[in-house]
Amino acid sequence: MRQSIVLPFFFAVQSVNSLQSSTPLAFVVPSCASNHYCGNGVLLHRQQRTKQLYLSDNEDEGEQIIPINNDRSILSKDDVPNILAGSSTFQKYGRPTDITSDSFGPLLPIAEAVDEATGGWGLTYADLHPATPRTTIGQAFLATNIFYAAGGLALGVQGDWFYGALTELAGIVSFVYHYTQLEFGKNRAEVRLALLVDYMTAGAALICGGVYMVQLGIDAIPFEALLTAIGASICLGLCWVWEFGYPYIFWHSLWHILSAVTGYLIGQDHLLSTAG
Repeated sequence: MRQSIVLPFFFAVQSVNSLQSSTPLAFVVPSCASNHYCGNGVLLHRQQRTKQLYLSDNEDEGEQIIPINNDRSILSKDDVPNILAGSSTFQKYGRPTDITSDSFGPLLPIAEAVDEATGGWGLTYADLHPATPRTTIGQAFLATNIFYAAGGLALGVQGDWFYGALTELAGIVSFVYHYTQLEFGKNRAEVRLALLVDYMTAGAALICGGVYMVQLGIDAIPFEALLTAIGASICLGLCWVWEFGYPYIFWHSLWHILSAVTGYLIGQDHLLSTAG
């Protein structure tokens, strides 16, 4: 007799009556001698008030995914062992195949150079599902770009319109990139194009800030700016360690905040040094 492993997940906040009347989340996986899929009879059933998703694996019919209410959740048969093991289901989606003139237009040579120099990694990006521009977490993530706007405006008002404008532009493009990232999901040329432009505008602001630091001298850089710069670098690195969903959103939000503060502190100190 074939055995099954059933892992139910219940919401603790539900009442006993609602638990009795609702269908819990369960993974039904046939037991096998190996870690591979056994074929027929694998069913993922998730039922909530607003959506259902059925995922089945059948050797004759292939993988069938039937989303309701435009649910973008997609789990492949390779994801189930990862879920059962308690590890992330995030996977890189391979080297981009949509770097074409139709997607990048006049920026195609730059896109190809970035793709070639990074071995295909430079124009890949995190899938932030289940967050979208319409969820609270997605909106909070997008709102962190306001720190660039505030810092750039403050620098401009104080007299450094050039660095202030670069910071403002970097914030605007960052907002657009992350909006498309949240809206379109994985493997979309629109997101790759926005990412490439984000590299260019953020890079311009970083280069300008770096020139200011060289002009000031390492000994004259404010200690607070060094601390926020180190913190921002750590957060950016952790984005690439946990490059999926909510973990990425958390660490990248901190990167936005700390890098914006660092840029403002360096720009402000540069203004003071040139004025004196």
